[in-house]
Amino acid sequence: MLLADETAGGGQSNSTEEDSKVRKVNLGRSVVTATGFEQDIKDAPASMSIVTGEELRDRPVRDIGDAIRDLPGVSVDYQSSSYGGYMISIRGMPASYTLMLLDGARQGVDQTTFPNDTYSQQFFMPPIAAIDRIEVIRGPASTIYGTDAIGGVVNIITKKSFDKWSANATLNTTLEEQPYFGHSYGVSLYGAGPLDRAKKWSLQLRAKETFTQDPRENTIPIPDSINLDAPTLSIGTNYVGTGKSNSWQAGGRLGYDMNESNYFYLDFSHLGQYFDSTLLGTDNKFYSYNTILMHKGSYGNIRTNTSLSYNVAQQIARSRLGQTAIAQHRSIIPFWRMNLNIGAQYTFDTIAALGDTVFGGDYTDSVSRHQFSIFIEDEWAVLDNLFFTIGLRGNYSNLFAFNVSPRGYLVYKALEASAIGDLTFKGGVSTGYKAPNITSALPGWVSSTGKGSVRVYGNPDLKPESSINYEITAMHETDWTNIEITGFYTDFTNKILSQTVATGESLPAGYTCPSNLSTGTNSNISPSCQTSYNIDKAISYGLELFTQLKPISVGVGDLGVNLSYTWNKNKATSGEGKGLPLTGVPEHTLNMAINYTYKDLGVWIRGEYRAKQFRTNVAGRNGNYTNATFDAWKANNPGRSEYYNPYFLLHLGANYNFTQRLRANFGIYNLLNQSFFDYYVYTSGKDSTLANNYANVLEGRRYYIQLSYDF
Repeated sequence: MLLADETAGGGQSNSTEEDSKVRKVNLGRSVVTATGFEQDIKDAPASMSIVTGEELRDRPVRDIGDAIRDLPGVSVDYQSSSYGGYMISIRGMPASYTLMLLDGARQGVDQTTFPNDTYSQQFFMPPIAAIDRIEVIRGPASTIYGTDAIGGVVNIITKKSFDKWSANATLNTTLEEQPYFGHSYGVSLYGAGPLDRAKKWSLQLRAKETFTQDPRENTIPIPDSINLDAPTLSIGTNYVGTGKSNSWQAGGRLGYDMNESNYFYLDFSHLGQYFDSTLLGTDNKFYSYNTILMHKGSYGNIRTNTSLSYNVAQQIARSRLGQTAIAQHRSIIPFWRMNLNIGAQYTFDTIAALGDTVFGGDYTDSVSRHQFSIFIEDEWAVLDNLFFTIGLRGNYSNLFAFNVSPRGYLVYKALEASAIGDLTFKGGVSTGYKAPNITSALPGWVSSTGKGSVRVYGNPDLKPESSINYEITAMHETDWTNIEITGFYTDFTNKILSQTVATGESLPAGYTCPSNLSTGTNSNISPSCQTSYNIDKAISYGLELFTQLKPISVGVGDLGVNLSYTWNKNKATSGEGKGLPLTGVPEHTLNMAINYTYKDLGVWIRGEYRAKQFRTNVAGRNGNYTNATFDAWKANNPGRSEYYNPYFLLHLGANYNFTQRLRANFGIYNLLNQSFFDYYVYTSGKDSTLANNYANVLEGRRYYIQLSYDF
């Protein structure tokens, strides 16, 4: 069995003869995220998917949402950020339930520090040329990664070999047909190599910038069938990017391979986002600084991983400064037929006001949280083809006391290297735990959202959320095909949801939503308040299917086919919203891709289908799903479905290697120019407003062009 983590000893893997008799690793499909040491994806005690660096370079990829959107269980369609990016959901959970890692280290501050999804998840993604692969855990991983991983984990693994200097420069542009979206342009630079002849010192440098222009049109014509005074509709917040924006990053990593046993690196990055948020009356600027000091040890068969990280993020328009400091250690100790994984982590989160208050709230000082956790996990090779993993994590927070998150997982390799291929069954039970974010449990006005027109109030009675996840997977692989099917069921206790409270109504801790709230310059969102609350019980369940026809010769070139399908349902099982969905994630998600290669040419066609996505405006802006609001919506909108319109998108693209160094990618997204403008008059009491039959106004037909050169 290979026991090395992703970069132990400067990226060198080690094994012993005795270990290799237990299990061998297919290096082409190896993962490290599930356990911290390298193992074949079929052996990992979790439902996992991989996107390789080669796959990323073979098609246009603008951000991490583009990179993983075709994976089963992953949805990037239910929510978008102001900066034009997609928020990532795994198995129907909100974006804040997905932990984002770079080489196993968390990037940035807690996502909930900044409301309204200001902090895009793809913000930290390095240039494609720097990425070796992306690993995704579908489902809770709280035992290993703590409270942030209750929904899943996305881990970007970067390249590690620096025998000689190499570099890459990439230019790209996206040209929009529809005038309601701005053209975008991007550049990325990456270089890495040794600094001395002994190759003990290494350096990586990376930089990336994307600029999106203002839309050529800022209003949308209203259909003649709608009888309202205004002839046009202003572009709203459900757009994928609503104005001029700019994002950039610059960073590097200094590595020192002291000897075969000790490897150190210092990783640093500066990231920025700019968005022309005219509704706020100011430019919205966001900055982040991330620093990580890492030591990886290799002492015989024992592997260690110790890190210190400091992340700070600042949003100018909201006058907030968020800081996160993390100290963690992990040791992997193999003995007999076992791998013992033990570790500890300390996290300090704080939010401070840059001005008089935290964006006009009741708190003029900073608020903070301390969290400490220890975990132990053991993988036992019961037989040469049967592996049992059991683990336990204890979490302590100064705000929410102590919690224990156990998990157990079984992997059975029924067939291996047989005439009909490999057959693996695996499954288990894992627990998830998520403490409320720093401000949501404080009494009073703690923040604002909705471009400042919605006040957010804390709820001191809020309880941590916990879940029990059950899953079972069957995997069959041959030289030509790969089939994987997973069923999952998650039972939530104290699920945390947001609630809209009208002006004049009561809020937690004796507060009342002020009746004199003003929209300021924002006329698109009605003044109101928002708070969080627990529902007693909720469930999420579904099915994930992945099938692959590996590239096979068709006489002239090779042909491969990938298909993934996800069926996902979730609902409250108690409380005022009993029976109603928790989120607006599509119930049916289908992705299919056909890839053809001939010498230096690659051509692909990809289709995606989404259906039965619950309307967010049924429950109001912030998802106040109760049967009373649902019944009122049905009464005011007779004959209209509670689901958004289904849609199908088709994309076409090609890549070509002009030389071994020069490569081009071209893609036409939304080839059929599917429109996402389908407005109708939405009635709520005496008021009539416009609402869309699509969850988000996605881009129309657009053209992606990329040139990449390796030095």
